[in-house]
Amino acid sequence: MSLRNALNGVFAIYKPTGWTSRDAINYVQNSLSKQLRGDSTKRIRDRDKLKIGHGGTLDPLAEGVLTLGVGSGCKQLHGLLQCSKEYEVQAKLGYATDTYDSEGQVTHKSSGATMSPSQSRVLSVLDQFRGQIQQVPPIYSAISIQGKRAYDYARQGIPLPKPIEPRTVDIHELELLDYYTKDDDISMRLKVRCGGGTYMRSLVHDIGIELGCYGHMTGLLRTEQGRFTLDDCLTIIDANGNRCISLEDVIAAIGRRKNGHA
Repeated sequence: MSLRNALNGVFAIYKPTGWTSRDAINYVQNSLSKQLRGDSTKRIRDRDKLKIGHGGTLDPLAEGVLTLGVGSGCKQLHGLLQCSKEYEVQAKLGYATDTYDSEGQVTHKSSGATMSPSQSRVLSVLDQFRGQIQQVPPIYSAISIQGKRAYDYARQGIPLPKPIEPRTVDIHELELLDYYTKDDDISMRLKVRCGGGTYMRSLVHDIGIELGCYGHMTGLLRTEQGRFTLDDCLTIIDANGNRCISLEDVIAAIGRRKNGHA
């Protein structure tokens, strides 16, 4: 029996760090499909599983709001790709990496006085990144270049057939929440509200370049996506670290959104 459209709507989960968005989607799809069928022992063919999609990828390093659509709810996901999003971004200054985050290889390192800009200097530079700005996505990203993902070229050591083109993105809010300096440990935490298609890794990288000291992202929390906030998210890992998601909770979450409460 096909379960493709046995459940319909949109809800949000809290994606943990260390999980790819695909890991989270596959787990939710498999778990809900088994619960809908009422038998967790028999294998369900992929084509018969609950139809599911997401409204915007989060990198494995990132955590927070990940919106999912099931059944006919998948048709609503395009709007969530383009809607405004809010993030808390952790960054370290002094180093640049090839992935623009802490999981990559160091490509540049600052030294001396340029390594530790003053807080007033940081605040001044942030002014340049509000509003509509030009941004080049990281090479380690899922953008398509001549039918191939950019990260595939990078991972295989193949030169790009053409440069990644800059794109216009909207930074609605950019706030410095914390700034910490001690010896060669220079870190900051940013609050960012932005439009769709904005890469936080590129934002940190570009701010570091403008500061003259380099920088890379060390953590990312998506706190909002459209009307979904952290308070709306269902957890997929319990307090003991076990995977968990309840069909009843998903049905209730979908119902709240349909009734205008999410």
